[in-house]
Amino acid sequence: MSELDKFADIFQRRLHGVKQAQLRFAVCKSVNWSEKTMTAVGVSDDAPYKGVQLGFGYVDIKPKKDTVCLIGILEGREALTFLINAEDVELVEVKSGTIEINGGKNGGLVKIKELTDKLNSLVNIFNSHTHTVTTTGTAAAQSGTASPTASRAQAFNKSDYENIDIKQ
Repeated sequence: MSELDKFADIFQRRLHGVKQAQLRFAVCKSVNWSEKTMTAVGVSDDAPYKGVQLGFGYVDIKPKKDTVCLIGILEGREALTFLINAEDVELVEVKSGTIEINGGKNGGLVKIKELTDKLNSLVNIFNSHTHTVTTTGTAAAQSGTASPTASRAQAFNKSDYENIDIKQ
């Protein structure tokens, strides 16, 4: 695009009243998580921003109250504001079929309930087959009895291993 074409484009946008997008720093005053919106106040001018969108569906960010946020204003229309980033957040909600963390090098997240059930099944099998053997006699002619051990393997409790900050 030539310099003359760029100038003509800018001139046409100004002539028809098209405004540029803007960025503002604002402080989150309240969050309506069910509607995925927040109310904020501008840092430099105390201007109110209501109905600031917290995401566009696949990633929604819930900022903490009184935290500084960067918001975008589309085409200069304050009714079209959205959260870009926040200094401190309570929750990030991601909706995706697959999420890759660290390039997928560390494997996937564990289904803790299924893993706990499987481990406890193995503990039960182990406990039912573990016995103490008592023998008498010489090495060539031994006889003995088997009886269950006094100590048994303990069942696994998922709350000991589950990270409740990561949810599926």
